[in-house]
Amino acid sequence: MTLTPCYKCSTIHAMNFFLYLLIAFSLLNNFAEADANIHELKIAIFIEPPFVDLVDDTLIGENIEIAKLLAKAVNLRAILIRCPFARCLAMVKKGQADMIIGIKKTQLREEELIFIEPPISIQHHPLRFFTLKAKNLTINKLDDLDELVVGILRGSVYFQKFDVDPRISKVEMTTQKQLVSMLLRGRIDAFIDREESITPLLPSFEYQEKISLSNYQYNKPVKSYIAISKLSHIKKYRVKLAEQLAIVEQDGVIKTIRATNRAK
Repeated sequence: MTLTPCYKCSTIHAMNFFLYLLIAFSLLNNFAEADANIHELKIAIFIEPPFVDLVDDTLIGENIEIAKLLAKAVNLRAILIRCPFARCLAMVKKGQADMIIGIKKTQLREEELIFIEPPISIQHHPLRFFTLKAKNLTINKLDDLDELVVGILRGSVYFQKFDVDPRISKVEMTTQKQLVSMLLRGRIDAFIDREESITPLLPSFEYQEKISLSNYQYNKPVKSYIAISKLSHIKKYRVKLAEQLAIVEQDGVIKTIRATNRAK
């Protein structure tokens, strides 16, 4: 009996073979990507002069150097993700980024983030309310804000009495630049921030001519932390990161980084 070649069967076998190759290649590619991700430290970075700034489309500043230093200390490659503060915070909470640097510790945030001790800095500059000189507003106490529209940075916490006061009309912005722009255009009456973060955003003559600072200020020192996501594999480095942070703090490395950046 003569056997007739099954061309259809050969075609099916060939298709199956290529399908298996495609699946194998996809799996290998996924494994390679997963392995690459394991060695990366994705850091959510928000602009906050003088700690972080954007110059010629490049992120610079003391917090950038500290983040890269810690990543190198635990043999990870720092990947910087620029985002507005609220988005940065959300990304880290969801595990889309591993780390955020320069935030205040709160009980609510501790539910989703691991805060690394010691803090990277203690902010001694007071929180102030910025207004337009042309409006001649007086803010000597929080009650003076009752009739005003106050700009705040989305996702930020300032101080308890201000944060929870329902009488204060608050409008959220994504960046400090937006806060300044909205004030200059008369869209808000005031906004709250630290002077060291606002003065770099305006030419000095414009700042002096147009901006007024409130007499009221919140001057309690605030600790600033590095935090990592509870959903990130990076959490296994929490002890090592804390150890390295303590070492560079004690050795004066962070102090030197700050002095060098602020002297520029």
